[in-house]
Amino acid sequence: MPQFKSGSTGAIALSLIIAVASAWMGIGANGIYCDRLPSMTIMATLAAFVIALCFRLFARADTRAKKAQLAMALIIAAGTLFADTRFVLKYRGICGQLQQQIRQMRNPSQ
Repeated sequence: MPQFKSGSTGAIALSLIIAVASAWMGIGANGIYCDRLPSMTIMATLAAFVIALCFRLFARADTRAKKAQLAMALIIAAGTLFADTRFVLKYRGICGQLQQQIRQMRNPSQ
């Protein structure tokens, strides 16, 4: 049975995949896409998961190279979390106002 190694490579791969997916969703939005807010929230949650994974793996990292990989994964995941949170907070108010206007148009003053 093969022995599993430290997950530093897996952590950096996960953080890169999440960062690329998040950037694709955020940069691909030329306008205000309110339907992307839940997806960006999920990406932020996944980035937070990778941050927790990195902190857990730091205890098992035995070489300096593995610790450096985990630090890079941590920095990438933290940047992704920050960018996704900023995106969601920026457009949440605007999307809420748009939804309220749509509801008012559908249900005129009663």
